[in-house]
Amino acid sequence: MSREPVVVRHALLLSLIHYELVLYYLPCLTDMQLVRGKKLLKQIFSDHYETFEQFHQKQITRSGIPINIHKMLKCGTEDMGFHLYQCPNCRYEKTVAHTCKSRFCSSCGVRQTDIWIERYTTLFADCEYQHVIFSPPHEFLDYFRIGRSSYFNALYAVVNQSLSDWYSLKGYFPGTMLVMHTFGRDLKWHVHIHVLITCGGLNRFHTKWVACNYLPHLLLKDRFKKHFIEAIQLLWDKEKIENRAQPLQVLFTHPYQQKIIKEVTGKTWYVNIGERLKDAKRVVRYIGRYTKRPAIAESKILAYDGKTVTFTYKEHRMTKAATLTLPALDFIKRLIVHIPDLNFRIIRYGGFYSNRLRGKLLPKVFAIRSQDYSKAKGKLLHLSSWWRKRIERLTRLDPLICSVCFLPLELISVVYSTGNVYG
Repeated sequence: MSREPVVVRHALLLSLIHYELVLYYLPCLTDMQLVRGKKLLKQIFSDHYETFEQFHQKQITRSGIPINIHKMLKCGTEDMGFHLYQCPNCRYEKTVAHTCKSRFCSSCGVRQTDIWIERYTTLFADCEYQHVIFSPPHEFLDYFRIGRSSYFNALYAVVNQSLSDWYSLKGYFPGTMLVMHTFGRDLKWHVHIHVLITCGGLNRFHTKWVACNYLPHLLLKDRFKKHFIEAIQLLWDKEKIENRAQPLQVLFTHPYQQKIIKEVTGKTWYVNIGERLKDAKRVVRYIGRYTKRPAIAESKILAYDGKTVTFTYKEHRMTKAATLTLPALDFIKRLIVHIPDLNFRIIRYGGFYSNRLRGKLLPKVFAIRSQDYSKAKGKLLHLSSWWRKRIERLTRLDPLICSVCFLPLELISVVYSTGNVYG
């Protein structure tokens, strides 16, 4: 008696199990990502962004805003292009749509965050770290909103200089990572920089490790204030007041600026020095959550009824989480201001982690710390965050295996998106 029907039934049963598992674990399979959540953010923008464009043109003058939003709205659709796979035996075809790779896309942000965290925790030296936050006074927030890139770049330079004043004095050269955040947890405009800095670093000759388990709080506050005031006054001197809209011109008048300087000079500036950390992983994960994704995580959106959005947040000093309900258009307005300008680098590296010095100094750091640099680099070739491996890790099933014949699918064509995908 032929066993073929049994084999066929067995294959069909496994295929059904495969299908059910994929439906259960993966709401959507797309190229280079694992899509999670209910896609509430995408739904809110799909429902209301066209109206927002009509009535709030002044809010979307920066090109990065419409480009990122239109990419996010078409993420995971064939408009973005796709890979087409085919089974060499039964000719079953599978289309895997491309993703948008936008920082404003929650789904892509999951993958980008995981890859970034995995990459840099692998290449970070095994030593203690300090997490430091620099926040300029709120009197300057309007300038960051108006001038954006030039004022952001000045803030990066000021933070680097403030830290350098200390470690140069102590005779060591650390590794640093600086990350810009423009939002608080309630999505309001709040510019600050997170710094991850090694507790110690290379000596002047790059031959020994100099330990330093202390950062002077008062000194950093003083230097931060001094360098920032000098930097922003230089920016003000370069401003041409006639180039600013009438309601904003007052911000660039000399009397108004002098009033601000007088107010902030007498204030205590905010520099928060966190506890020492045994390694970089915890802070890198914390920073990564808010760097490669939109300013709000999908999990924070509690409800959306088609008109209003309710989300939860918890500030550092709050004992319990609060909720806030906003009309959808106000929610969009509060969120899109945090989309960075095109090609603006939110994450920046300094010291022996800088792009210019990393290739030369990082092997020395690893050697001095008795670590294997070549082994760390080798791990980068096997990042488990790649979309296919992530799906296999979750479902124990390879998404590029034919569910009927159990043969590897073959790539037969690639279709790329056209320019009109960006709106």
